[in-house]
Amino acid sequence: MEEQSNYNICINRNSDFLNTFGSAHGLKTLKYLSDYCLEKEQTYDRTSDRKTAFNEGARSVILEIRHWLDMDISKLEKDDQNE
Repeated sequence: MEEQSNYNICINRNSDFLNTFGSAHGLKTLKYLSDYCLEKEQTYDRTSDRKTAFNEGARSVILEIRHWLDMDISKLEKDDQNE
């Protein structure tokens, strides 16, 4: 089985995220996740290091989603492998 290049993996993943979150239902879900995962909130909890770590982990999820949604694929370089 032929391995995909990093370029193709990125293109496919970007497409998957756009298809998942690009619809009206997907945008509602993304809004919910943004709030739930503290995208625009402080993650530090002065009462508990464990709560801070949990909050940071939750926030990393929405940041990863945003990374793939906001990716400008025109700036990706095609690698010469497997092309």
